[in-house]
Amino acid sequence: MPSLPTNPSAENWLHSMTLEQKIGQLMLIGFDRTSIDADLREMITRYHVGGIILFARNVQSPQQVAELTSQMQTLARESGHPGLFLAIDQEGGRVARLTEDKGFTEFPAAMALTATGDPQNAYRAAAEIATEMRAVGLNADFAPDLDVNNNPDNPIIGIRSFGANPQQAAEYGLAFALGLQENGILAFGKHFPGHGDTSLDSHIDLPLVPHDRARLDAVELVPFRVAIAAGITGIMTAHVTFPAIDSTPGLPATLSRPALTGLLRQQMGFEGLIITDSLEMGALARSGYPPEQGATLALAAGADLLLFNRDHTMHRAAFDNLLAAVSAEKISIEQVNASVTRILEAKQRFGLLNPPSAPAVFSPSAVFSTERREFSRQLARQSLTLLRDPHNLLPLQNAPAPLLLEPASLRGQLTRLGLNATLLEIDDNPSRSQQADALHAAQNGRVTIVPLASPGQSPALLTLINDLSQAGHPPLVILYRDPFAANALPADAAVLLTYGLNPPTMEALAGLLQGKFSPTGILPLNLP
Repeated sequence: MPSLPTNPSAENWLHSMTLEQKIGQLMLIGFDRTSIDADLREMITRYHVGGIILFARNVQSPQQVAELTSQMQTLARESGHPGLFLAIDQEGGRVARLTEDKGFTEFPAAMALTATGDPQNAYRAAAEIATEMRAVGLNADFAPDLDVNNNPDNPIIGIRSFGANPQQAAEYGLAFALGLQENGILAFGKHFPGHGDTSLDSHIDLPLVPHDRARLDAVELVPFRVAIAAGITGIMTAHVTFPAIDSTPGLPATLSRPALTGLLRQQMGFEGLIITDSLEMGALARSGYPPEQGATLALAAGADLLLFNRDHTMHRAAFDNLLAAVSAEKISIEQVNASVTRILEAKQRFGLLNPPSAPAVFSPSAVFSTERREFSRQLARQSLTLLRDPHNLLPLQNAPAPLLLEPASLRGQLTRLGLNATLLEIDDNPSRSQQADALHAAQNGRVTIVPLASPGQSPALLTLINDLSQAGHPPLVILYRDPFAANALPADAAVLLTYGLNPPTMEALAGLLQGKFSPTGILPLNLP
């Protein structure tokens, strides 16, 4: 068993480590279970991994997470290793692994926070998220999203971004990052150099941002510069190509030395942790970079932490490839030492080099408290944005019982709105017969409510919305995923933006529709 350094500072840890231990510190991995199994135990004790990421599949309850994280830290400590980064994606909105059905408080999406009009709300939301994360032993959040979402066709960022204005995205993104870090959680801004102006999902394929460097400096890089100047702990890379930064065809920024070392380190002066987005995403695999090879290329490019999802066989192969590359001097030991030093110094800064080995003392009141829950609802109420209501359809109590169309992807959720409404189930892309049924049911002067994610996902639903307007029954459209889609809707339709439909937003939406309050949200982007 490796021995702990006698004086456990970052510097002494580094000098006490073997090359194998240093390689392990560069890896942050996922796993499949809700408890430690033999494979995960081996990855911590024998492969020396520096951190673990939890996904929804690893979360059952606050108590379970608290026990799991405590056991992981104890295992790392007792096997002679520094404490672990224990990370999660907890942005708010639709990217949340700690959810209310499992006993945690959820918060509105980033764009919803911007719609409240107060950056302090982004800080406070992040501070509350940090409080619940710390209560269950988590210490790193892969948030905030610092992308400037100015592409109406972006299929993956959207409401995860704080907006389409670079300065606004920077202001609210920084507030969120500070809310995490000043409350004990490492913040990782993403996705550098910017995933906002893309029309492909990097989970599936490799997007390209074609703009020249002047445009990148004026838009995409603005939030990252602001976050760097304020001391953000980490930045996550994008699996996106940027020809203006690296002309190598098909090479994503994650694997690009000009992007990570040249731009981010040398030109922008970032001294914190660079972590890759998951190396198992389709953007890399479809471009010929499976994770076992991508890990070595990302390290050579300048990444410090290499992020993997599941599959311990692949983790071991990546470890072996990294070790072989360093041993063969394809990657210098000086570069490895620099990355491991940054990792250890971050762990020292956040008290993670030698975390306590005692079991977690968990208090149920530490998560999903009444006060925190109410604050999340308050933010959601402040975010709801009425873009237009030319026929004064709101509030609903001024009209007969409404017709509520329920797309298949929302089946069972809309009953939580508590409306005295006729519910008509339709497909996400309703058939012609379903469209005819909806047009018939929309008669008799009652309001028709149509939830819509985006026209691109549901073109037939957009057709139905247009048909309702042309038939003299302009609907109330609840636009919950893509604010840019408002431009595709008929001018006489009422349009309400919710920036998601998670629990706090659903409760706020129900109150608004029932006339308990009026919408005050501010649209955080300019519609062409």
